[in-house]
Amino acid sequence: MNDLRSLGVFVFFIFLVFTVHAQAEVKEHPLIRPFPGSIVDPHGSYQDFAEYSFRVTDAETGKAVKKTVQGKYWKLTYCLRDASGRFNDRTHSVLEFRENYKQAALEKGGTILYEDQGYLTFNLPGDDGGTTWCEVHIWNFSQQDLRIIEEAGMQKRLTFGPAEMKAALDAEGYVRLQGILFDLDQATLQPESTKQLQHVLALLKNHPDLNLEVQGHTDDQGSESHNLNLSQQRAETVVAYLTLFGIDPGRLSPKGFGESQPVMPNTTEEGRAQNRRVELVKPISSDAPGKEDVPKDIAELIVGKWKISPNKRAKAGSIVFNKNRTYEMNEKFHDGTGAGTKGEYKLNSKVTPITIDLCLGQCGQPGSEWTTRFGILNVLSNDMLEIYISPDGKYASDFANDLTDGNTLMLTRVK
Repeated sequence: MNDLRSLGVFVFFIFLVFTVHAQAEVKEHPLIRPFPGSIVDPHGSYQDFAEYSFRVTDAETGKAVKKTVQGKYWKLTYCLRDASGRFNDRTHSVLEFRENYKQAALEKGGTILYEDQGYLTFNLPGDDGGTTWCEVHIWNFSQQDLRIIEEAGMQKRLTFGPAEMKAALDAEGYVRLQGILFDLDQATLQPESTKQLQHVLALLKNHPDLNLEVQGHTDDQGSESHNLNLSQQRAETVVAYLTLFGIDPGRLSPKGFGESQPVMPNTTEEGRAQNRRVELVKPISSDAPGKEDVPKDIAELIVGKWKISPNKRAKAGSIVFNKNRTYEMNEKFHDGTGAGTKGEYKLNSKVTPITIDLCLGQCGQPGSEWTTRFGILNVLSNDMLEIYISPDGKYASDFANDLTDGNTLMLTRVK
């Protein structure tokens, strides 16, 4: 009997150890975190693939409907305990819990899809083109039930080999890479990035005299300062990876541009995914074909986003000059319509005044002379430019006296 009783105690002990060990392995979500101070319930679960129906607000009726999403699934419960550690904390309101999650989601570029009393639904964009969905239910004073689905992105990614990269750098001065992926809102490389990074590594080893600026870019989800910091950290991560394999860090310069240089409108997920990218750029040098007439200081000065002052052509507008000699201009006309143009730009400072060509597409292509806007450039200060676009397709000899005419672009830097 004593032996059986001892065996029972031993079995119970083994069961207890196993249970505690199993409960300690709750897989929490790497990005979505609970209200500060909350502890996770040991009975949470994770599945590689499942589905969940989220509460969302119908855009037309304003009523709550269900949206079923499939993907990686987390079922998590958190609770905030009082000072004794025995009871739920009652010092925080449901509204405070909900607002905490809401603000955290918005700071990460999320979208609020539903909120009412103790419920909140939001989603976050992923760098792979996918979306992370989350529903929060706050009840029992401080208990937070989270249902999370990571919806996989379906967008295909293009990787370039060393030869293609070198050809693009020689022809354009830059190469745009979107096969380098990071964790959502982080500077941590995803495993899928290895193939593209190894191609970059081969490029650098095959051409030991090649120096590059590694540029990081984001979409416009989240604050401008957050995106600028994130893009800088991602560029530094890429440089750190390459130097691990023996590349001299002096050959690489990490530079983050945040959301300031989009290549697509940020109005769709596809466009935002295109804007989240890494670019390799050759520094401007005097021996670069076609670039010897552009002093480095002026070329670098105009890079960035500029606000266009109202004129007789448009009541608002902006233009972005990229370091890779591309631009994107958007104008809103007085009649409520608008237009957007983009392409390459070309500077020539050997003449007075300095000329600037705004080409619709690629400069120098047959027929581009019919779509290029030929202008002259006046640097008023580091934060103010004047561009006069000749109405007859020829370079003007001087700037217009009327700064509000339809051909004068008065630009103020957007900081």
